[in-house]
Amino acid sequence: MKMKNLISIGALASMFAVNAWGSVFFTVDVGSLQDENGDPLVAQGMLYLISSGADESFSLPTAGSVVGSGDDSIVASWDLSAESSTTGEYIVSSGEVVFDGAWEAGDALAILWFPNLTLANQSPAASEPYGFYRNTSVNGNGDAWELPEDGTLLHSLKFFTEGNNPLVDSSDVPALLATAGLGVGDPAAGPPAAPTTVATNEDNPGTITFEWEDASAPGGAYRIERKLAGGSDWTVLGIVDSSATSFDDPSVGRGKDYEYRLVAINGFDSVASSEATVQSLRSSLANIATRGIMGSGDQALILGFVIEGSGPIDILATAKGPELANQNITNFALDPTMTLFRTDFTQNPPANIEVSANDDWGSTQAATVNDLVGRTFAQPFSSETSKDAALATSPEGTQLFTAVVNDIEDSNGVGLVEIFDATGTSRNGVAPNDAQNRLVNVATRGFVGTGDEVLIAGFIVDGQVDSKLLLRGLGPSIAGNLTGKLEDPTITLFRTDFTQNPPVNVEVATNDNWTDDPDMVDEIVAVSGQVKAAVLDTDAKDSIILVDAVPGLYSFVLSGVSDGTGIGLVEVFLAD
Repeated sequence: MKMKNLISIGALASMFAVNAWGSVFFTVDVGSLQDENGDPLVAQGMLYLISSGADESFSLPTAGSVVGSGDDSIVASWDLSAESSTTGEYIVSSGEVVFDGAWEAGDALAILWFPNLTLANQSPAASEPYGFYRNTSVNGNGDAWELPEDGTLLHSLKFFTEGNNPLVDSSDVPALLATAGLGVGDPAAGPPAAPTTVATNEDNPGTITFEWEDASAPGGAYRIERKLAGGSDWTVLGIVDSSATSFDDPSVGRGKDYEYRLVAINGFDSVASSEATVQSLRSSLANIATRGIMGSGDQALILGFVIEGSGPIDILATAKGPELANQNITNFALDPTMTLFRTDFTQNPPANIEVSANDDWGSTQAATVNDLVGRTFAQPFSSETSKDAALATSPEGTQLFTAVVNDIEDSNGVGLVEIFDATGTSRNGVAPNDAQNRLVNVATRGFVGTGDEVLIAGFIVDGQVDSKLLLRGLGPSIAGNLTGKLEDPTITLFRTDFTQNPPVNVEVATNDNWTDDPDMVDEIVAVSGQVKAAVLDTDAKDSIILVDAVPGLYSFVLSGVSDGTGIGLVEVFLAD
């Protein structure tokens, strides 16, 4: 707070010129004063410094009495009409206040402010507005709000402190909390009460509603605070009056775990509720499907995927060749095989451990595969005797997998490799937010040809909210000592528009070299770090698209500039 006036009452000079034992000089920082309606008051009212007396508790004012019926006593008083102020801001000082036996060192202190009383009339009527203020801050800049020992030359009581004060956020005085909002004789006046229940829900995408019941803050207000789950720093979202029972938070990020709490505050005290947790709405990657030449050796189709979470996830992996004949593809791979590996990071260096393998899908897990097909966006196989391959697996926890697909007939035909999340998709009635685990990164490496032999990846964003995606088409920056890398890749992203008949693919974005747009470079670097994707050299000819994708079906094409060919890698990272 900016305090512009220091007002001294009494002989300040004499305090330091004579022996002051048996007395105290007070400086009281009271901040901005407003009436019960929140309107600022300048040069008006009486301010009292009150001692609690021996019982250490305060008796609130009653009709005709500033200090009520208890053993409280007035330590000092100020006629604010005789003081100068700027927009109602005050720092007042008392001069010499003598201990008189009615109060003693260690007694608790409070401030009472009556905006309508005057020096000539200090007898409050029934329902007379007043404010009662105690400093409950443990980190305030003023001295403790209790009477000091005799002989203290300067005792500084800061009501609105800079820092962690329950009535102030970052030195900003909320109007509701600086008011004289109580009434003399009001039986409901007193300390705030925490709510009996708190709850959160997210009925609308991007907005979380925080609700509470049975809280009270007479003459005060509620402060709504939020933090990331597991964090320690609470963020103040806003302040609402004491009649409110809910607060809408539209500033949430997608897929974040938050904790909320309500702090009931008035001049008596502050009290925080228990914490309510909620995960904001998120979407998921339901699958990736990549079509390309199914070669052998370094030109095999290799699909990698990362699952992230704590619980199990049902994964369906398929490798289709003969099945593509139903899509009028004639040069299909004749006999795909698939081997699934899990990366073991406990070894140094990390090792790929074989999990399972399949040649002809119908000969091993036909019933399980068919079940997962029904729970995902996968297209069913037309025959259980086909030479296509498929695997069903249910891993748990955060892990990295790689599926290597070859054509044992070595026909260099077109193949389709797919990964599906059968756990958290709307297809099986489970919202992405309900899944403990999900796909967060999918990638396919394969040979990039020309014409119909470019590498095409398709994926589905599933959920109710947009998702930030980092899409990469790599060639020169593919890790490993591969020969024949695609020298200059380019990628184009399409979204399928099902509102048209027949559906059409609408271009969303395209990129050649990832630094083509200088305005995007910093954000791409930041998001890359967030999703643990290696940051590329600024002169790399690889391609990157960063996009907020609405739920739907997408495809992106990886091809070579000027019909270049070679091994390429397509990657999709979910960034929220």
